[in-house]
Amino acid sequence: MRSRTTLHAIALIAVSLVALVACSGAPAAPATLADVPVYTGAKALAPGENPMADSLAKNVQQASAMGTKLDQKIFSLPQESSWAPIKSFYTEKLTAAGWSNISVPVPDNDMFKMTLWKKGTQNLTVAQLTEPVSADTFLLFSLSSQ
Repeated sequence: MRSRTTLHAIALIAVSLVALVACSGAPAAPATLADVPVYTGAKALAPGENPMADSLAKNVQQASAMGTKLDQKIFSLPQESSWAPIKSFYTEKLTAAGWSNISVPVPDNDMFKMTLWKKGTQNLTVAQLTEPVSADTFLLFSLSSQ
């Protein structure tokens, strides 16, 4: 009788553990830049289309050579774009996707505005860059993973 009770207890524990593991789910897959929503009107720039896109491609290659996982993407923005609605868009979308905003003591200026996000072991920078001569504006994503 005692061994039967012990077997039932072991079976109950085993079933409970399986249910617990099944409910917890697998760890979330790391995010990619494809998971980051693109701001309305932003147009992706590929290396060869713009000097800034060329520089980003070199950054990714250099980071990879040093063992760092870094991915970057740049977009042109419509001339009328301003930082406040862009920041609001990403605050809404990234918060809903489980990212946490990190305060950074970097003051915005006319050429560079940014916000930093963290999710698990990943950091995402969303920035607006303004080219000083042409006044063209760009949206930059920089995703680093540990």
